[in-house]
Amino acid sequence: MANNISLPLNKEGLWAFSTQFSGNDTIKAGSSELSIKDVKLEMTLTEVDSIKTISLKAVTSENKKEIPVSGEVIMIYVPRMFSLLPVGEATLDENGTANLEFPSDIPGDSEGNLTIISRFDENPTFGNVEKKIDKKWGIPASNSTPAAHRALWTKTPPMWMIITLSILLTGVWGHYLFAIISLIMIKRDSNKKKSKKIITTK
Repeated sequence: MANNISLPLNKEGLWAFSTQFSGNDTIKAGSSELSIKDVKLEMTLTEVDSIKTISLKAVTSENKKEIPVSGEVIMIYVPRMFSLLPVGEATLDENGTANLEFPSDIPGDSEGNLTIISRFDENPTFGNVEKKIDKKWGIPASNSTPAAHRALWTKTPPMWMIITLSILLTGVWGHYLFAIISLIMIKRDSNKKKSKKIITTK
């Protein structure tokens, strides 16, 4: 939560949220309620002798006192193109802390940078709470496309697409050409028949 936002707490020390939809011609009316507790999640990244370690700490407050969050699972993610890649999970101990080793074989950008995310994922008490840190812990990867590579997103389309389009266009223009030739032949036959009628009449 943002530090400059102060939300009222209920008797249990929870934030109570509710949503309501009045409905329309196609969707029925509905409502839902959710109560969550504030939590402070900290993540520290350290590297010693090429071993990358993620240290986590989570605390909540009761009666203005910090209390460790224990027994809860925190997931570790790395963003990929379309979704988040889970790379580990940790269970908080009685002190509200946990440590886990970060994998050393995850590709990053061209310089090896990664965005590491620790998250309470759909937790029934705290909801979705996450911490993000950018770190140069990935394997440098080149995302450039080879000049000879053919794909839908490159300037040179795939060969199968060129062949398919050529066959389709040949078929379309072939039908046009056949129709034009047929019209010419029909007109010639009509002129020949007219000429024969004139000769016969004379």
